[in-house]
Amino acid sequence: MVDFGFARFFGGMVHFNGAVFSGGKVHFDHAVFSGGKVHFDHAVFSDSTVDFSCARFSDGTVTLDRAAFSGGVVDFSDADGLAPSGLVPSGGQPLPNGLSLPQAWYQPTP
Repeated sequence: MVDFGFARFFGGMVHFNGAVFSGGKVHFDHAVFSGGKVHFDHAVFSDSTVDFSCARFSDGTVTLDRAAFSGGVVDFSDADGLAPSGLVPSGGQPLPNGLSLPQAWYQPTP
């Protein structure tokens, strides 16, 4: 397990670009993303548990552009603030299996 729980991402830049989250657990629960840039672009979430529960997203840039979700659990369900760029499917498209978002971020098309 890798634990970034309660981490504070203020200012600066952190890259998880192209990271592969596979077969383990990574916790970002209660982390605060504010005033900096954190990129998960082209990251792969596969057969792992990645927990962003109760994370807060404000006043910074967090991107998941072209991230791939193929199994496992990626949980943003209790996150707060603005959804990271590239995370929410456009036009009410269905969420990838295992991805959970707060209702305020995602309204599926009936």
